[in-house]
Amino acid sequence: MQEIDLDSRLVSLPDADQNFPEVLSYTGDDSHVCLSLNIPADLGWFRGHFPDQPVLPGVIQLHWAVLVAQAYFGMAGVPTEVKRLKYKSIVTPPQILDLTVSTRAAGEIQFNFGNAEAKYSEGRLVFTEDPEC
Repeated sequence: MQEIDLDSRLVSLPDADQNFPEVLSYTGDDSHVCLSLNIPADLGWFRGHFPDQPVLPGVIQLHWAVLVAQAYFGMAGVPTEVKRLKYKSIVTPPQILDLTVSTRAAGEIQFNFGNAEAKYSEGRLVFTEDPEC
């Protein structure tokens, strides 16, 4: 586990060798967290997607936002709704991306991926502890 200490709050995220990017730096408070992520070309999510031009799948961006929301904000359950999801640019490696995750209402977060060069994706996720499925 990659462990980060934000104002005496220890947050654990998957290791970089488990298909989660290396966390280069981070800031945060009670309502938001921003992680600078190293997206290398050999990250497992690029295998086969696509052989001649690797592209980070959009669903993986959602997955990473969920992992951060669960680890940092203690979001329980699973996201049952995605709102205002927009993919603005394609993420190709190697890349340094900033992932910002902010709380909105109870059980809802907003996320965005970007850097100085571009905005890549953004959206909102609504978590429900006991989904009816």
